[in-house]
Amino acid sequence: MHTHWKNRLAPAALGLALMTLVGCDAAEQSAQKLAEGAKKEAQALIEESVGEVVDELNRQVDSLQESTNRALGKAEPEEEAETEPQEAERTREEGVET
Repeated sequence: MHTHWKNRLAPAALGLALMTLVGCDAAEQSAQKLAEGAKKEAQALIEESVGEVVDELNRQVDSLQESTNRALGKAEPEEEAETEPQEAERTREEGVET
């Protein structure tokens, strides 16, 4: 009688083990998908935060440059850009002798 139960119990135990393994595999795949999603979200948040920090840093550097230029009595960058071509043209005219 014991052999009869053992013969029936062995396939049932094997089936249960296979279902457990399939369940574990599905759980592992779900965990991997969840981890990948969390990783992508974290990267997006980091990129957004870094972008905001860089933008703020650029604003502060621009403000510092403007205040430094005012303190030194320099013209605005746009005005300097207009005067540079005129100075370069004068230098070329003065340097050329015929």
